[in-house]
Amino acid sequence: MSGDSSLLVEKLWRLKRRIDKGACPGVEFVHLNTLLREPGYRSDVLRRVESAGTAELKALAREIQANDDGRPLMVKESADRFEDTDTPERKGWLKRNALVLVPILAISSVAVGFTAFENRAVRINSDITVDTTWETGKRYILEKTVYVENSNLNIEPGVTIEGEHGSALVVTPSSRLYARGKADNPVVFTSAQPEGKRARGDWGGVVLLGDAPVNEPNASIEGLPDGETRGFFGGTDTENSCGVVEFTRIEFAGFEVYKDNELNGLTLGGCGSNTIIRNVQVHRSLDDGIEMFGGNVDLKNIVVSGAGDDSIDWDWGWTGRVQFAVIQQHPDAGDNAFEGDNNGNDHEAQPRSEPTFYNVTLVGGGNSQKEHRGMVLREGSGGHFHNMLIDSYAIEAMDLRDNALSLTNRGLLTFGNNLLANLGHLGRVGQESGDGDDDFGFNENDWMEAPANGNTFRVESALFPQARDLVNPKFMPRVQLRQMNATRPPQSEFFDESADFVGAVSPVSANSWLDGWTRFPES
Repeated sequence: MSGDSSLLVEKLWRLKRRIDKGACPGVEFVHLNTLLREPGYRSDVLRRVESAGTAELKALAREIQANDDGRPLMVKESADRFEDTDTPERKGWLKRNALVLVPILAISSVAVGFTAFENRAVRINSDITVDTTWETGKRYILEKTVYVENSNLNIEPGVTIEGEHGSALVVTPSSRLYARGKADNPVVFTSAQPEGKRARGDWGGVVLLGDAPVNEPNASIEGLPDGETRGFFGGTDTENSCGVVEFTRIEFAGFEVYKDNELNGLTLGGCGSNTIIRNVQVHRSLDDGIEMFGGNVDLKNIVVSGAGDDSIDWDWGWTGRVQFAVIQQHPDAGDNAFEGDNNGNDHEAQPRSEPTFYNVTLVGGGNSQKEHRGMVLREGSGGHFHNMLIDSYAIEAMDLRDNALSLTNRGLLTFGNNLLANLGHLGRVGQESGDGDDDFGFNENDWMEAPANGNTFRVESALFPQARDLVNPKFMPRVQLRQMNATRPPQSEFFDESADFVGAVSPVSANSWLDGWTRFPES
């Protein structure tokens, strides 16, 4: 071995020892033989050190890079200089056999080394204040509520993030989250409890905050401790981006910070039109599945399964669009599929909540132990609901409250070309009178059944029984396309105009957009 190579080996040995002592958070152990013999492994370790190592360790890494020609290093000399050998006889045997033994060790340690290096859990117990990447092949464990401030957090495909009790991920308006999974390799946020013991509320959830318009002064997100200033959001930037979340699952999240102040599976506060939320599932959240507080973020290819409260909730002026969403409500939990509000203090507050939905499937639990409503709209929320399949809601399909007549007369609330099926004991909507009249005498039945709205009604379910399977559901409708009175979605870059059917899943396709990346674990 040349002098330069010998010096490089010494530096790599020093690098390994310092990493093992914690000088590079996220890298807990390095195999020396693999580091010496495998240039690819060596390069990967040095890259990680450059990203997360101490200043001293980064300086050492740069010295190594300056002298590394990218070739395997002969380690005969290193064997007796750096390995622990406790007897002269053992030292002599190792020196005589190093050239035979070390290649064998190096080859066997390639797989072992990379497995140990890649699969060790990385514990996250401090806030993120510099651009950070969570890498494919690793698990990350949230030990607390982690705030991302003045930086971007990039999560690569296949990463699993496990939340311990009391933990959450909060991305403040100065930051962005880029959780980009793939259909065959999604990003998964889940409980840190072992499979079989996971449950709703094991950890907090994911919160994205931005600077898009909100109709609540000094808006602060619910679910954080009282007085936490990092929960403030909202502004004037309609094109604000909170980042990208796609092919991502969020499981067993949501917890109550204190009474009536809970975190949801996914919370979007003041997120603007350049935020991308696409192919996202929220499964078995303790509170709401997804809740929007103002902003105009769009959602596409969304699944909310088994939410403990409402599946999709909005407040404070949300004006986004949604296409292709499946809501599956479980027989033992949940309230409304949709709960929409504008502002409880000022029902006419601007911007008004007025989202637009096309191609949605709402699957109620039928006459189960926990009965559900399809939709509750109140406090001045408008909205536009089309090509929806609303099925098996034991209480009622829709409950409009407050000044609904004013909203419909002004075109701020529309409901057309929807299919309502297998509704429960109150039918399409409950009959309100006396003290129970909370919409000033507005007759929802007459409105929904008006011929101009093009809604259709069916006594039996429009879905196959498997739509209510809690572990392996399928949401293809049993109604034929020619029996659907759908309308073509608006022409825009966001909407898929070819979806001229009711519900979220095409009745004529053997495959669906849920295939591959969604899961429905019981615990």
